[in-house]
Parts: sequence; C-alpha cells; structure tokens
Amino acid sequence: MLTVLFVASGLIGADAHAQQCTPEPPPVVEPLHDELSGTRLLRRIVLGLTGTTPTVEQYEAMAAAATPEAREALLRSALDDVLASPKFYERMLRFGHEWLAVGAYTTGASGDAYQGDMSGHLFKCPANSQHPGAYYHVNEFGSGDPGKQCTDQDAAGNPAVPEVHPVEPWWAPGTTVEVLGKAGSAVTQVLDVNGKALDCGVANGGYYDPMLPTGCGCGPNLVWCSPLAGLGSASNHDLGVQRRHPYEEPARLLAHLAWHDRPLSDLVLGNYSVGTNWLRALYVRFGRQMGSNALDANTTWWRPDADTAPRDPLHPAPNDPQAWREFVVEDLEPFHLALTSDGARSGSLERTYRFDPRTTTEAPKGLPTAGVLTMIGALSSFPRERVRAARFLEMFACQTFSPPPSDVHFPPYEVDPATGGTCLHCHKTLDPAAISFKRWDFTPFPSYYVPWPFLPGVGKNRITKEWLSGQYPHIGTSPGYRWRNAFLPNTLLTPITPEQLKANPEAVLLDTMPESYTLLGEHGDGTMGPLGFGKLVVRSGEFDRCAARRLYAMFIGRELNPATEKGFIDKLAREFVARDRKLRPFLRYLFEQPELRRGL
Repeated sequence: MLTVLFVASGLIGADAHAQQCTPEPPPVVEPLHDELSGTRLLRRIVLGLTGTTPTVEQYEAMAAAATPEAREALLRSALDDVLASPKFYERMLRFGHEWLAVGAYTTGASGDAYQGDMSGHLFKCPANSQHPGAYYHVNEFGSGDPGKQCTDQDAAGNPAVPEVHPVEPWWAPGTTVEVLGKAGSAVTQVLDVNGKALDCGVANGGYYDPMLPTGCGCGPNLVWCSPLAGLGSASNHDLGVQRRHPYEEPARLLAHLAWHDRPLSDLVLGNYSVGTNWLRALYVRFGRQMGSNALDANTTWWRPDADTAPRDPLHPAPNDPQAWREFVVEDLEPFHLALTSDGARSGSLERTYRFDPRTTTEAPKGLPTAGVLTMIGALSSFPRERVRAARFLEMFACQTFSPPPSDVHFPPYEVDPATGGTCLHCHKTLDPAAISFKRWDFTPFPSYYVPWPFLPGVGKNRITKEWLSGQYPHIGTSPGYRWRNAFLPNTLLTPITPEQLKANPEAVLLDTMPESYTLLGEHGDGTMGPLGFGKLVVRSGEFDRCAARRLYAMFIGRELNPATEKGFIDKLAREFVARDRKLRPFLRYLFEQPELRRGL
C-alpha cells in the first residue's frame, strides 16, 4: 500500500529519499597523500638549517633505507649533524640580519670627518717614501702638511728624521708596526697654548679628522688611535671596514646564542655581547670619551688568546682578532652596567637598576646593558627615542603600527601626541616605550662638524639648563634644543612637572617608565632604561610569542596569523619557554611537527 502511494504521488527514487527525516551522512573524505618522501624531507631539513642541499651520500643513504624506522633514524642523524655544523651558525647569522635589521653605523659617524671610532686616525706612509708602511698621525705638526714625516721633513719642510717607535698594535696582536713621531711615544698629557693640560686619551675632533692633541702619544699599544684612512664613504660593505662591525653585532649575537645554546631572551636582557677587536675598540673608546680611564691599564681586551670566552665557530684560532668573542659590556665600557655581583653574563628578569632624576641631582652610574637594546650600532641606527621604541616593538613583540581608520574620532591635539589628535593611535603605545630610550644622543663634541654619540647625563656629560636653552654646547642647537621641544613636562613621554624640571634640568631625561603606566598589558617595575623595556617585553609573553612566530615562519615556511591562529601561537610560545628559550631544542621540536612533513 505504501509503495502504491509513493508511486501515485510521483515520489520515487531520489525524491522519495528526500522525504526522510534525517540527513545523509557526509561523504567520506579521503586524506591527502601529501607527506614528503624521505629524500625531500631530508632536503628540507638541511636546506632550512644550513642554506645548502644534502650531499649525494646523504641522498643515497636515504634512498637505500628500507623501512620507515631506518628513514627516521637517518633524518634524526641529519638534523643533529646540521645543528652541529658551522653552516648552521652562518644560517643563523643570515636569519639574524633579517630579524634584527639595523642600519649602517653612520649617524654621528659619517662624512669626511668620520668620528664614529672616537679615535685619532693613523695613516700609512706610501711605498715610495723613506718609511714605507710606517704609520703617522695627521696632526703631528699641528697645522703642518700631513705626511711630511714619511719624507724625513719637519713642519717647515726642512730635513729632519722623525722618531721611530716599534709598537705591537691593538688591531694586530702578535705583530709589530713602526709609528713615526710622537704618536708612537708614551706621552699621555700635553699643554695647549694657554698652558692648560690636555688628556691625550680624548680625541679632539677637528674639521678634517679626529685628532690627538699635538704632540700626544696614541696610548699603550696605540689604543687611542685607529689605522683608518679614507673614511669619506658611509659604506659598510665588508668586515674590513670598522663601520660594518657595529652593524653586524645584533645578528652576530643571535647566531652566538643559537650556537652556544643560550636563551634568546638574552637578546633583550643580557649584559654581554660578542665582538671582534674592531668592535671592542668602539666600546673602549666610547667609555674613554665619556670620562672613564678604567681601560687605560688593560692590555688584554684586544688579545684574543688572553681568555677562554666563547667565540664563533668560523674563527677557531685562539689569536684571531676577527673572532666574535663574548664579553661583558661593562668590562670594556664602564657606563654600560652589568648589574651582577661577579660580572657573569645574565639575562635574568631580576637584574634591576632604579634611577629617578626627579628625586636626585646625582648622576646615574650608567645605563643597564640590555642586549641589542643598548648596542652602539642599534641605537645609532634609530637616532630618536620614539623610532627606537617602534622598531624594537616590531622586532621583539611583533607589534605593527598603521594609520588609524578614517572613521575613528580622536580628542583634539593640544600638546601631547599621546593624548590628542590622530597621532595618539600609535603614541599611546609608543611613548611609554620610548621613555626607556632617551639616553643615547649625538652632540657637537669639540667639533660642530660631526656629532659624536654619548649618554646624556652620564659620566662627564652632565646636562644643565644651558643645554636646554639651545645655546650649548658650542655652536649649534642640538641636542638640547630638541630635548626642550620634544621632552615637554606633563606629557606621557616626559611625566615630570615644571617644578621638577626647574630643580633638576636632567629630569627631562627620565628614562624609567612609571609604575602607573602599562605596556603590553604589564606595569613597569622601576628598572631604568632599555633593560626596563626588555623585561616588560619578556614578562608580558610577547617576546616568546613573537620569537615563536618568526622561527616558525623561517623554518616551517608559513607566516602564522595572530587573529585566527592565536591558540596555536600560544602553544608554540609555551613550547619555546619550556625549552628555556634555546634555539636548538625548539628547532628539534619544530622539525618533529606534521606540517614540516607535508607538501605537494
């Protein structure tokens, strides 16, 4: 009877089935057969971690593996081999340049009067002179014609045999060079025309070149001078140019952390760095120009075989001055504070130095070292505090700064870009971070032609009301005039009162984020300077999430979307922290993930 009704109604076949009360089960989806073969997976591992392809022997061994277990064993062995290869270090170095991108060390260090090395410049005598290959200082005779010593002449051009000093130079330990005139002598102090004592350890910048005071020696092992000529170019094209070394430092530190199994959080918390003799000399000279002579008696910082500090695998020879050797920054530059009792490296969140110029007129001891955040090249590459904050938030917290939507209403702009106008869209985040980066600037030192970097308010560079008037120092208005206009009292960037500024002009340099502020959802703990910023980035978890994203994109090959894949990013961050933020263990984890093994 039922069949007859269906037929009568015309409901047969598929139409009759459509009258059922429950839907059909979904069709069975066959899984994609997209797992990489053993040889392709081997290639992906080796290429990703070294930048080169596997050897023929590795391919042949993988092709000959008869079982899945044998193939897995070969993959694990290949992974261990590449992580122990110097090519892995080189790959991390290239990755470091992509992640920690800084510019050339040229701000305050460019042009014909290159002064970024903060040293007197030594030049070489030509091969056809009486002293071929010997070094001389351009200022030997005051305003004399440079290079007359090379042809046995005095300042007036009369025949005169110069002093000749054999010296072991800091840039080439184990060798001896000849230095003409007083530059190679032991003279450490001279008198100017007015009878005032001049310190030979402080280079006096001139229009043409940084100069030693006339008649000075270059210090023990010539550490107050550099053998640099022809620095009119702002290039940093190779490691034969000293300017390249501060540019290289952030990426080299990342590669060093990866190679020596250090936590990547030391990029923003560590009190140590790595450097060649060329880079170490910059830190030593910076401290000397800032007013410390603590390194004058140190004859070991430039001797690569004087310690067993960890170094890069590309320069294994114990006496190679171009090796990237680890050093505690305060050991070379006393105003970059280590803040540990024994001078050991430390990336601890417990490192703290508090200083508040609103409550004291004393100078701070210095600036706490904070990895990349306090490097000479990184700070000079981004020459203003807000730009530094933006770049470092992008690097280490994966923050982005875009214009606001056109339909958003903002309160009117009055004085503070962080509280009014469209600018507050970014500045409400930037300015609390930028507070940490005030203590690095450039000033017309003895010369107005090219400014030198310095830590304002630290060492001999105390800031007075004259600085903020725009009439000091010497000729020009920078940087005091800029501070007067940028660091306005009662703003988010400069949370001081006019009364506090009047009591202490250095209060404008307040570089501790007040505890009432928040950044990345965290309150500050009162730590001064970039270290306070670094601690917030790590404590908030943003450093871990950002590092996990960058490493995943680099080695798995896919950018993660923080809007749709937040849970997965958080999981990766937890795995990263669980492995002490060390790169090799985390890479082993990533290379075990199914996504690595898939492809078409």
